[in-house]
Order: sequence, then C-alpha cells, then structure tokens
Amino acid sequence: WVKGHLQPTPLYEKWNAFSHVGVWDYTKKPFGWGLSARCPAEEEAEQKILRIDSSAATVMTRLEGDPAELNYLRYDVTNLAHFVRPRGRVLIVGAGGGRDLLSSLHFGQREIVGVEINGAILDTVNRRFGDFTGHLDRFPNVRLVHDEARSYIARTKEEFDIIQVSLIDTWAATAAGAFVLTENSLYTVEAWQRMLGRLSDRGLITFSRWHSEAAPGELYRLAALAAESLKRTGVKQPEKHLVVVHRSRDETATAAGVATLLASRNPLSDADVEAVRKVCQEMDFHLLLAPGFVSDPILKRLCSAEDTYQVARSYPIDISPPSDDNPFFFNMLRLRDMFDLELLGTAGLRANMMAVSVLGVLLITVTVLTGLCIVVPLWLTTKREWLAGSLPYFVYFAGIGLGFMLVEITLMQRLNVFLGHPIYGMTVVLFCLLVSCGCGSWLSGVLVSDVRRGFSAPACLALLLAAVLTAGFAGMPLLSSLDWLPTPGRIAVACAILLPLGLTMGMGFPLGMRAAGLGAANLGAWLFGINGAMSICGSVLAIVLSLSFGIRAAFFLGAGCYIGAWFAFLWVQSTLRGREDSSPAATPRPKLSVLKKAA
Repeated sequence: WVKGHLQPTPLYEKWNAFSHVGVWDYTKKPFGWGLSARCPAEEEAEQKILRIDSSAATVMTRLEGDPAELNYLRYDVTNLAHFVRPRGRVLIVGAGGGRDLLSSLHFGQREIVGVEINGAILDTVNRRFGDFTGHLDRFPNVRLVHDEARSYIARTKEEFDIIQVSLIDTWAATAAGAFVLTENSLYTVEAWQRMLGRLSDRGLITFSRWHSEAAPGELYRLAALAAESLKRTGVKQPEKHLVVVHRSRDETATAAGVATLLASRNPLSDADVEAVRKVCQEMDFHLLLAPGFVSDPILKRLCSAEDTYQVARSYPIDISPPSDDNPFFFNMLRLRDMFDLELLGTAGLRANMMAVSVLGVLLITVTVLTGLCIVVPLWLTTKREWLAGSLPYFVYFAGIGLGFMLVEITLMQRLNVFLGHPIYGMTVVLFCLLVSCGCGSWLSGVLVSDVRRGFSAPACLALLLAAVLTAGFAGMPLLSSLDWLPTPGRIAVACAILLPLGLTMGMGFPLGMRAAGLGAANLGAWLFGINGAMSICGSVLAIVLSLSFGIRAAFFLGAGCYIGAWFAFLWVQSTLRGREDSSPAATPRPKLSVLKKAA
C-alpha cells in the first residue's frame, strides 16, 4: 500500500539513497505521454513501466531489432525537434527507461548522450533488464553519463544540436507538501542560460510539459522562462526564437495533454517553421506559437513583452520565470492564494493547492501550539519576580532559534539546486551543520571564560553574524557560477560555506544558557522550550517565505534574527553587570584606618 494505492508486487525493485525503483509489466500498446490520435492502431511495443518512488514513471521498451522499426515514436509531440534537426548531436536529460534514447536512434541521430543522475535506474535498465531493452548503452553512437545534468552541461565543452528535457521534474514531492524538496535546478533562468550556451549554431532546446486549455499554467511558465532566458543572452525578440506545439488540435480539451516548446539561440528560419507546420498537419498537432503565428494571446504577450515579469504578475497564478533564488517551478500559487477555495477545484492546481494549504495550516498550527504550550503556561505558572528583567533572555533565545532554522532551511533549499538533488542537499547540510555546531558549542566554552564581562562573548556572536552575512552576500551568489564542478567539487564548496557557518552558529545556544544560569536560572527550562518552539516555527516559516519572496530574503531574515539576538545578549550582559554591581558582595569594604577611627 503506497501513496494511497494498493499496487501489485513488482517484478524487480531496487533501493538507493535517491529513491525506490520498481518495475512492473505494462502493455503491448505503445505508451507515450504526447502520442497523436493518428498513431496507427496496429502499432505494438512490449513495454515495462519503471516507477521512481511509486509515482514518477518511465517506460522500458523491448528492442530486438532496429530502432527504426518503432514507428510509433514519430507520433509523439515530445519528439518534434527530431523532425526539425535530423542527423545531429543530441543530449538527453534524464535518460530514464530509455524512451528518449530510442527516439533519437529511431530518427537516425548521429550522436546521442544520455545523462541520468540516478544510478539505480541506469543499473536497472542496462544491466538487470539489458536483454529486454536491447542494451542501449552498447550502441556505438550512444553514451550514457551518470551525473547531475546541470553540472554536466556547465562542465562539458561539447555543443549539441538538440538538448531534450521531456517531463523531467520532482513534482511527486509537491503533493506531500514537502516544498523543501521540490526545487528543480533545470527549470531556472540560470540553468537555461547554461543550456543555451551549449547549443550549436542550429541547436534547439526542447522541453515538454503537461498542458490543457483548463490548466495552461506549466506551459505559460515554461514560455516565460524561455523568453526571459533568451533576453538575458542578448535576444531582443524572443518570439522569433520559440515554437510551442500541443498534442491535440482540440482547443476545448480539458484532459491533461502534453505541449512541447522549442527554443533556439538564433532566430528560427522559414524552413524550420515550415517543417513544424508540416509535422502538425500530418500528426494533427496544434501549433500554439511560432515566428509570425500565434493562437494563444497569453503566450504571445509572455514571449514578446519587454518585461516578462510584469505580464506574469497580471496572471491569476504565478507564472513568472523561476531563478536559482526562487526555483519552485511547480509552485504556481502565491501566499495570498493559500486558502482560496476556488483554486482548490481548478484543474491542474489541485495537488499544488493541497500542498500550499497543508503548509498554511502547518504554520498556523505550530504558531498556536507555541502560544498554548509555551507562552500561556509560562505566564500562568511562573512567579512574577522571576519574570522581572527576563525580556532580553526571551528575545535572545527566540532569535537564535528562529534564526538558526531560517538559515539552515534556506541553505538546504539553495544547495538542493547547486548539488542537483534533494538527497545531496539534505545530507550535506545536516551533516556539516550538526558536526560544526557541536564543535562550535565546545569551542564557546574555551573562548569565553565569563559571559558577564569582557568582549569575548559578544565577539563570538559578532563572528557568528559575520559568517552568516558572508554566506548570504558572497557564498550564495557564488554558487551559480560554480555549477560546472563535478559532484565531489560541489560538495566541497558547500562544506566550505557550511562548516565555518556552523562553527559560529553553534556558539549561540551555550553562551545564552550560561548567561541564563547566572541571571535567570529559574527560567532555564522555559528558555530551552522557547528556543525549540521557535526552531519549529522557523522551519515552516522559512519555506513560506522562500516560496513567496525568495530564498535569499528568508535567509537574510534569519540573519536579522541573529542581529536582534546579538543586541539582546548585550542587554543581558548589561543586566548581569548591573546585578553584580548592586549586590552586597560587590559593595567595597571600608579601609582598616577608617574602622579604627570609627572605633
């Protein structure tokens, strides 16, 4: 029983750190997300379905002869680019079960490179089921690469005539509300600029996404992303570089279909447009946008306007081009839409709406529970004399709790994009921060002998602020320019940012507890609870703010919390010194000569 469904026992399954991969028997009818209605009914292809985490699916096809015999591949809208650019060099992002590899072989492409990040999929397709799939990895013009696609594209010096990305995403995580895991490094302006830079003079990028008249959001956002990326490479009129084709000519279709977008670094020629028109006529595809032609006015506005973002803001949902700072391509709801019941029933937005609603309810829940379980009991059960002068302690522990989680979660989100997979982002961030924070906690006891006096404790916290601000102003912007590094190199860069950050962030809590032991010993447990509760609130708030305002905005709010905590600690230190100066033990003893004279 998986994700709400009872599924049969798989023929084969394999686990790795990335995912669970399972294989099941499928059908002899050719499978394709964008197959034309004109695909001959007599076409057959024995296939097995390969599911990742029991949700995202790809197919493996039996190959016993020549791939050119798989005629049904010509009827899939995702393969449109092969009609326009034959006999070229093809880069396939997300080789999966090998379907796009078969398509390139079917169309007789000269050289094919398939990039796949999940080693379990490569092993399943080429080793365990290699006899079934025809050992695609053994074709002389096919090269499979086990790597993260964006890093490979940034690192390679090769140029390609086609870069194909067909329905590649991490959409499955969105339905669970796990927004920290839904970033996708391929659907950002920075990633597109990398891909445009790896095209030959006649090269095309081809992206395929779900589309229907009732749910056009993904296609609109993809078009906005392509247009903005072209503009940033110096293109003045993106609409002359773009083609959009939908699988169905039925403009009133409500069922989910597939649309394919072609983007070229150079203006598309009349021959290119004519080739696309011919394919649309033969396959009964619907041409939505091409140079000199448009059937969708919103696509026209997105691709021809000087300010793509301004056009996107006028649309009911968020179709603005994602960036590395806001890489949530599949979240198209704004913060104000969190409880819009009308959107809950909108086609294509239901899963997104459910996830956003879960996020909103979770934020409200943790905030209310913090009040009910911390603030109210603290006020009702604590002696008033204990609370006197305790405000700076509360501000400090709330600040470091909220600040720590805002910084940690946003770093995890940003490093997901940089490292290319949520598993890398989560493990690298958690490992580095836990180890370095532990070291920082120990180091605080070595560096600071007395939290009441001197500059050692404020200096440690000032070092913390410097590390956070350096990571925000220098470290995070640097990541986009270093995406060409191989995976070990990118992990090393991430560690170089995280380790000094964690080392200083680990000092905050023990310094605060030592100060509380001197000036608010009766509130120690409450301060511990406030810190923990604000950490929980911060983990949800970080995601809400990142979705709404960008990762850096949420990160710098965390930096602001630490700045507030630093001032609160100075306040605490001033209070401790005041108490020490006014205590009887601190009153100066009279000199002996004065005592004798008085006697």
